[in-house]
This record gives sequence, C-alpha cells and structure tokens, in this order.
Amino acid sequence: MRGYELTERGKIVVAVLLVLLLLLIPSAILSLKAMSQPNAPSNNPSPDSSGASSPSGMPSIITDSPPPNGGGFTPPYVSPPNGNNNTGQASLSNSQSPDKPAGIGQPSIEVSEGKISFFFSPSLQNTLDVETSSLLDDFISSPKNAPDTLIAVEMPKLSDEDAEKLMSAVVSALAAQGIREQRLAYIVRSTEATGDVFEVNLYYIPNPIK
Repeated sequence: MRGYELTERGKIVVAVLLVLLLLLIPSAILSLKAMSQPNAPSNNPSPDSSGASSPSGMPSIITDSPPPNGGGFTPPYVSPPNGNNNTGQASLSNSQSPDKPAGIGQPSIEVSEGKISFFFSPSLQNTLDVETSSLLDDFISSPKNAPDTLIAVEMPKLSDEDAEKLMSAVVSALAAQGIREQRLAYIVRSTEATGDVFEVNLYYIPNPIK
C-alpha cells in the first residue's frame, strides 16, 4: 500500500481549515444561545400605559398686590355658629363686629383730614373690631368725603390670604355704611408687614376718572 505525503500547499490548506473551524464553532454556539433567549421588553411604553402622566393643568395666576378698584372682589359671608363660644361670649349677628382682640392697638381718626388708622390681625380677625367700626360713622361724615373721591385702603405687603381677609373685612364694614366696593382703591406700601398685626389707613383721594 502506497503512503501519501502532504505537500507544503496541502499543509497550508489544512491549517486554514482548522483555524476556520475554531472561529466558527464559538460563533455558532453564541447564535444558538441568543435565539433561545426570550425577547427583551420594549423601552418605550405604549401610549395607554398606566405609567403615562396626564397633562398638567394651567397654573393659577397670583397678583403681587390687590387691584386698585377692588377687581370685582365679593367677600363671602360665613354666618357665625349658634350659641356661645368657649369664652361665654354670645355669637354676633352679621351687622355686628367682634371685640378688639388682645394685643391690637387703638384706632385713631382725624375727621377734618378724612383719615382713619387701625390695626388688623388676619389670624385673630375676620371682620373689623367694634372700636374701629364705631369710628366709621365719623369717617363717613368727614368733609373730605365728596362724591368725586375714592377711599384709599393703604396696607403693607401681605400674602394673598392675609390681603383677602383684610379686604373682605373692610368691604363688609364700609358696605354697612352704604359705601360700594367700586369706590375703594387698594394701595400697597413698599414695606412688608412685620409680625401678625399691622396698621391699615383709610383716607379720601381724588378720583382720577370723573
């Protein structure tokens, strides 16, 4: 039996085939493993997915200061509870004002100048106290109260909640004197209120629109 001897060219071909086999076998194994694995979930959820966020609503607009003409503000009236409170004081009717809370300064008035000053505490009051309300009669009778004047309500810089409480109290008190809200002009001082009690001034100013 004759033996066969590989030539140099045959040796090179055999070596190349062995290299190809070594490269193809791992690739085939990896491909089989990839095909056997389940499909990965999509990164983009469907539009009706429970995780989708609803569009946000329009932001509320908050003004820096009360409008000069009141802006059509109509204070809601909340009737006082029936019976007596914890201190034994009888509940007040809509036409009455509460006693001045402790720590509130005394009001003052200059009838000839048409000016009244009083103190207000939003955390202790929802209406003007009795002393301040009683001075409104003299304030309305001032010679400065002319048909072509406005009543300025001068206050420090307040939060929206505190400003609303003050405006509601002033509007209600002046409405009892026959003064319409459209006659009020709100003026905000450049200084902020320091503490819970602050001073408010009412005075007559010319109406720019006659």
